[in-house]
Amino acid sequence: MVRGIRVKSFDRPRPRSLGWLRRSFLIVAPLCLLTSTYMISTGTAPRPEATTSAPPISQAVIAQPVSVPNKPAASPVVPSFKPEPLDPAVFPLGVKRIVLDPGHGGEELGAVASSGMAEKDITLDIALRLRRLMTEHTRFNVVVTREMDETVPLAKRADIANSSGADIFISIHVNSMNSRLLRTVETYYLGPTKNPSSIKLASVENRDSGYSLGDYRRLLEKIYLDTRRDESHKLAKVIHGELYDSLRQINGLLEDRGVKTAPFIVLVATEMPAILVEVSCLSNDEEARKLAGPDYREKIAEALFHGIDSYVADLNGSTGRGS
Repeated sequence: MVRGIRVKSFDRPRPRSLGWLRRSFLIVAPLCLLTSTYMISTGTAPRPEATTSAPPISQAVIAQPVSVPNKPAASPVVPSFKPEPLDPAVFPLGVKRIVLDPGHGGEELGAVASSGMAEKDITLDIALRLRRLMTEHTRFNVVVTREMDETVPLAKRADIANSSGADIFISIHVNSMNSRLLRTVETYYLGPTKNPSSIKLASVENRDSGYSLGDYRRLLEKIYLDTRRDESHKLAKVIHGELYDSLRQINGLLEDRGVKTAPFIVLVATEMPAILVEVSCLSNDEEARKLAGPDYREKIAEALFHGIDSYVADLNGSTGRGS
């Protein structure tokens, strides 16, 4: 320092006063208070950038709430609905046309007895006897899928039933069992099965179906979706009961193998209540001898007739004599 004169030194930095800090605090504090008051009143959270620097007044005043992701919309409540089966009484429809299907024929012998008697001949004779009984005692229109010894593919049998507008379909067969001691009757309606004997029987009967591989998906879907099954089950129970009760009076050792489901193609492809009846058992020699005579065949035809008549009477709620 020169006497009386203060000389600015460039060698040493001049200490700064802390007054600027106090002045900045007096300005910033009210702004923070204003911003916090706004955030509390609007329910918003401070933006992430506010942690690093204070926003200008204009931004603090017009700050918008942080968007919150929308909650997923609640799934609409769908009331559970299970369709109830329709009571046939709602529509007073009678049975007018019945299709009888004698199993096998022509080149297809079916089961064969030790005597050489073939299933195809027995089923045709029983079907023709049943047609005679039905036309004599009722006003039913009866259609037979074959009237002579000829080969009729399963697909054509179903086409005959569907094109004729049949109300019920009855396929007549004679069984053959591994054990020659068994005398049996059993009745099938459409449905899946895990029974080995039913699977084996269906595979034999479906062997010459006349359908191509492309048809099988459509046919298999009908096994599970077909709404005719309930009515087919009723038809099977009534006819089977009449058949067994009638035949056991003259065939005391007859075994009742009951009503079952199986995916017979001839049942799958038809569009009306349909059943397949195994009316006897050719592998048993005693059964075969009975079947060789007209009396036992006539008895089977009568039992089938009474079963059909009982089913129709129950369905119509009347005498069951057609309509």
